[in-house]
Amino acid sequence: MLAESIDAASQKGLQPQLAISPSRVEFNTDEVRSTKSVTVLNLGAEPMSVEVSVQNWDFDENNNYRALPPTPQSLDQWLIINPVRLTIPAKSQQTVRMAIRPKAKPMDGEHRAMIFFKQQQKEHSKGVNVQFNVGVPVYAFFGKTIENAVFHGMSYSKESQELTFDLTNKGNVYIRPEGVFRIVGKTSLSDEELLSQLKLNIGESQGKYIEQGKLNSKPVFSGERRTVKSALPLTKSLPDDYALVLKVDIAGTVYEKVYRVTNGK
Repeated sequence: MLAESIDAASQKGLQPQLAISPSRVEFNTDEVRSTKSVTVLNLGAEPMSVEVSVQNWDFDENNNYRALPPTPQSLDQWLIINPVRLTIPAKSQQTVRMAIRPKAKPMDGEHRAMIFFKQQQKEHSKGVNVQFNVGVPVYAFFGKTIENAVFHGMSYSKESQELTFDLTNKGNVYIRPEGVFRIVGKTSLSDEELLSQLKLNIGESQGKYIEQGKLNSKPVFSGERRTVKSALPLTKSLPDDYALVLKVDIAGTVYEKVYRVTNGK
């Protein structure tokens, strides 16, 4: 799931029984009159009942999900969702559709909601009965949208293998660091040479590497300054000497950086 999606039970280390695809839904300015859908999957061995609900939301000061009261401009008040209750056979799936019907003239920019898909408790169940509650963010964009970010800086922690970005959003739609990374072993190549080999379209990249992939982080909403983190999705242990090569797109501006780690320092 994407960073802002919520699955409380799986965060506790339990094997997910409920999954949603896609994990984020967006209505662009030319799509707000259309219908979109998500697929709800029952990964378990028994039938599952699921209830659908919707909330207005943002992030608190620790970048954790926070439910907000509805407002005349919040997307939760405009979404029509069908069905809102469903029973899914074991190892099966069902489609849930959504459409937008504004109750007020939409202000320009981003409107958002979080749709929750909550597994209902089984009747006459015995023992531990964990209900999964998966949140899928929905964004709708109306009128003139403005992407405008102030990039204050970024850093890399070799201990946690995590990037930290300091951003201010001065536009009216969310921003997030999006881009690619590459891990290269001990090399005599210059920073410029390493950066020239890595492409934002990662399939076009050249040269040798240990691992590469895409960055993922939580968004920064309009009018906010936030520090957001992006853990490198590594599948291998890193050597003591390596270079981390980055190309990061923030609101249409690409930032490039090479971090070199020597003897694990």
